[in-house]
Amino acid sequence: MDSTTACLDFAAIGHQDSWKNITRFVNGLRKPGQERLSDDTVKNIFAFLPPTEVFKVNVRSVTGATINGVYVETFIDPDKLDARFGRHNLAKVLEALNHVEKMGSKVATLGGFTSIVLEGNLDLLQQRRTSLTTGNTLTAAFIVKGVEEAAELVGIDLQAANLLIIGATGDIGSACATYFAGRVEKLLLCARKQLPLQELVLSLSKKQVSVHGSTNIAEFSRRADVIISVASSAGIRLPKLKSGVLICDAGYPKNLEQSLDDSLDGHLFHGGMGQVSGGFSFSPDYSSSIYEYPAPFTIHGCILEAMILAFEQRWENYSSGKGKITTEKMEEIYSLSLKHGITIAPFFDSAGCWAPLKKLYA
Repeated sequence: MDSTTACLDFAAIGHQDSWKNITRFVNGLRKPGQERLSDDTVKNIFAFLPPTEVFKVNVRSVTGATINGVYVETFIDPDKLDARFGRHNLAKVLEALNHVEKMGSKVATLGGFTSIVLEGNLDLLQQRRTSLTTGNTLTAAFIVKGVEEAAELVGIDLQAANLLIIGATGDIGSACATYFAGRVEKLLLCARKQLPLQELVLSLSKKQVSVHGSTNIAEFSRRADVIISVASSAGIRLPKLKSGVLICDAGYPKNLEQSLDDSLDGHLFHGGMGQVSGGFSFSPDYSSSIYEYPAPFTIHGCILEAMILAFEQRWENYSSGKGKITTEKMEEIYSLSLKHGITIAPFFDSAGCWAPLKKLYA
């Protein structure tokens, strides 16, 4: 593709979350008539692919403004999304950042695991002409606003509810905990590392909030009326859930449904997602191979944050570091998203939109 675009307002740097998506993604990029690559072939070549500009995107605000962006795929191996491969993944992200900067992008968002460079390498912010953001502030805002809206829809009174947050000490999890402190009956916080969990519980307890922490999900799952999962682990299990529980799966990848059976007596939706009312278009149009959502114009909150900053012409490092998201910034970016017609996405799971909402978003 031509990388000499005169006006590139934003860039999204990301990666795929499963081999199933990767196989579809890679084959979707091949020219018409080319033989489909097998799963094994894709796995063999994937790690050797350099970060690449895949498509450009034009996004439309309800204000009438338009912005132009680009998606750059890092080709990070989904089997190597942990600390053992941190240096290798960081090298891929830095290569993608260099590519985006050469293209002249004014702001770039780092989706999924690519955001590690802004959590542990803040000095990179001082070396870039392109502003950088993790997009975590808007993602957190879409999660909490989505939970509030979904709870009302299914008849859960949040002020009388026990809220479990899985991955509570992460950047987004701690933001959600801070937001809901004092808005729910009790906060149940779960994380893998005991020390940061204790510190978070202590800081919230000082605000006269009813909060408990544990590294054992099973200790809290049976007590939760609402569950927010922002952990990325594929091994999460939710035993003995309450009848009517509301679950917001906002991790990346979103995989809670894999551990829940069909007997779940409750409601689950994929959180942290937004919908662009004004619409957007890809060039080239690979939507048939890379777009997997049941509602139109749906995108992850992390990518939408860069779009909103571009609409507002705010070329700044909006979300960076870890534990710096405030409720005030969540409200600010959420208000700006509404200004441009970017709202919480329709509630959906792997089977599609929630039945009561299908007619609304058909």
